[in-house]
Amino acid sequence: MVRRLSQTSWWILLAAMSLYMGCGTAPKAEQGTSTPKPELTINVATLNLSGLNKRIERTDIARLWQTLKAEQIEILAMQNVSRYPGVATRIDPVEELAKQADWRKTFGETADFSGRQVGNAVLAAYPIRSSSSHSYPGIRSAMNDGALQAVVDGGVRDLLVISAQLPAKASAADHAKCVAIITKSRADDRMPMIVMGNLPQVSEGLTNVEGGESLSTRVMYDGLGTLQPTSTSAVNTPLGRMVIVRFAVFRQPT
Repeated sequence: MVRRLSQTSWWILLAAMSLYMGCGTAPKAEQGTSTPKPELTINVATLNLSGLNKRIERTDIARLWQTLKAEQIEILAMQNVSRYPGVATRIDPVEELAKQADWRKTFGETADFSGRQVGNAVLAAYPIRSSSSHSYPGIRSAMNDGALQAVVDGGVRDLLVISAQLPAKASAADHAKCVAIITKSRADDRMPMIVMGNLPQVSEGLTNVEGGESLSTRVMYDGLGTLQPTSTSAVNTPLGRMVIVRFAVFRQPT
């Protein structure tokens, strides 16, 4: 004799089955969909003095420093900087800016014209671990041009910051060769690299960050998966138009 379940028993059985099936078919949360959080954000800027046709005064450096503070710049690359060692009537823009900002600085000479030194500079609110200056061997159009490499201690990660002056009237092929020399001269290929200067719009091995409307200076990078530009802008300074890029710095992928 088959015994029928009461209405209450049916409801209990259905509830138990639903609970069992629900536990067994619950979807798993997708992994890796959350946006990674950067370890650090850093503002870099580049300023090319090639088109500057004026004598730099201490007041110009003071106004430049005010702009750097307002834009929260932490690393500045300068190209085609002129210095006059031993000339008391001329200020040294690199030394003066480092003094006013209380920043670290490094300078790489590319030419000396009867006591007027010309070269590239990197200044930073962070410690500069080391620096070296490089020319472009084998490039005939690169007479008095070169690149300055500076390893900047960003706290969570070292960054290779390069201030580069390429031959202004060189061919696209020569520019490509100069950029190749820059990228291949990186001592540690595991270190993210930021290159700033009068770079071509496209360079093999580097990603271009277009900087505002400026044509005299650009920012490129090889982030190795750890750098991502989040904003770009350009502002006028007493020494020319300055391009600014804000980078997010992420943890090294494993």
